[in-house]
Amino acid sequence: MSASVDIDQSGTPTDPSQARLVEPGAPALARPPRTVLHWLVDGHWLGRWRTPLLLKIWRYGAGSIVAFVTSGVAFYVCIDWFGLGAITCSVIAFFAGAVPNWILDRRWAWQKRGREGVGRETTLYVVVSLISLVVSAIVTKLTALGTAHSGHMVKDVLVTLSYLFSVVVLSGLKYLAYDRFVFIDRRRSRSQVPTTTEQNLAP
Repeated sequence: MSASVDIDQSGTPTDPSQARLVEPGAPALARPPRTVLHWLVDGHWLGRWRTPLLLKIWRYGAGSIVAFVTSGVAFYVCIDWFGLGAITCSVIAFFAGAVPNWILDRRWAWQKRGREGVGRETTLYVVVSLISLVVSAIVTKLTALGTAHSGHMVKDVLVTLSYLFSVVVLSGLKYLAYDRFVFIDRRRSRSQVPTTTEQNLAP
């Protein structure tokens, strides 16, 4: 008879002592979706491919879409309605998308809770984001210079598209940086140190 494991909506055992009953690499567990929105947002559409890794990638992608739309709208409003420069628009759009993206990435995609390591995570997140901001600002500025003699509407659309394109490309690179360096599981890393040491000392 198999043991019963109580889980929450994210697929995590509610009782820490039951975590050992979930095999590493096994598909993420969760209760059946209650609504279509829950089925979509929580990745139940992935079916048997709903592993912890793919669920994290899906959540990161969904958060990136929110940031993408928010920053894209902010950029176009700044450049078309207010006539601001390309770099200024990039900075405003960056902050418009970075705030919700930070919350969704940390609390939803990587399931980080509490204040442990939040200072380190925030610092590294800002560094990665600022690098992304500089790259996107350069791309939009070069596009603005290249379309200087185009019509007003054409120029605004092309510059906005160049910004969105840079966001899409950089999102993949930022995922790797967040997963490898920013939102790391420090408890898991510490628990692996004795095992690694024992393997090195083994004859």
